[in-house]
Amino acid sequence: MNVLHNNLFNKMNSLKKSFTNSEKKVFEYIEKNPENIIHMNIRDISNEIKIGETTVIRFCKKIGFKGYHDFKISLIGNISRRKELNNHKIEILSDENYNALAEKIYNNSFNVLKDTLSLINNNTLDECINLISYSKHIEFIGIGYSNLTAQDAKYKFLRIGKSVAAHSDPHLFKMLSSISNKNDLIVGISQSGETKEVVDALKNAKKRGTKTIAITNNDNTEITKYADYILINGFKDKIFETGSFSERISQLFIIELLYLGVLSRNKSKSTKLKKLTIKAVKWL
Repeated sequence: MNVLHNNLFNKMNSLKKSFTNSEKKVFEYIEKNPENIIHMNIRDISNEIKIGETTVIRFCKKIGFKGYHDFKISLIGNISRRKELNNHKIEILSDENYNALAEKIYNNSFNVLKDTLSLINNNTLDECINLISYSKHIEFIGIGYSNLTAQDAKYKFLRIGKSVAAHSDPHLFKMLSSISNKNDLIVGISQSGETKEVVDALKNAKKRGTKTIAITNNDNTEITKYADYILINGFKDKIFETGSFSERISQLFIIELLYLGVLSRNKSKSTKLKKLTIKAVKWL
């Protein structure tokens, strides 16, 4: 069994471009009505969407299942998992000591990382690592706490010789995405998936033929419409309703996976470039 388990909804999204028109109808119905599906047999869904039962079976096989029954079992598990996921709220008591609070933060962080790990699609991660490895220039964009993650990514990849930048100015998002090209890559980081400035930048980039990656908490948000690849982190609810710590941990975990993946693709070259950048900083 792979360490990185596939999330069903993420997997379906990643295969969306390979679906026939009839299979897209199945996908769209499941995406909009997942909890209805668990109470429907194959004939019910066939009649509802007005397609043949063989199309439903073909769709299920295309996304890696033996048939509709196996798919439905997985869907039930994913729905249950989604209800449990992202419930990372820490209840703070007024008379709580620091040791107890530290333990809660530790346990919460562990759960956030575990959930993020369970949501990562191996194939998607591999494709993202390829994109970063071979793109001529990479832009990481995000606002607020997500920009701190973008800055972290910038410094990591600069150290191994990648042409990379990270910006927090929405005007720069628009400018850079409007002049990007097919050799570039834009990575949009938005916890909600609805940050307008980040979404608009990915939308502009797609029009230019630029490859795009979205790092977000939900695979059914606005940003995912303009992403070639989607990486989901496992954090939603918040400590004191701010959540900066756990939110950043989940995002940084994904960045670290990407960084180490790129590093391992060409370890000797990356290590040499890393030493040069470290040496350059020491000279300052």
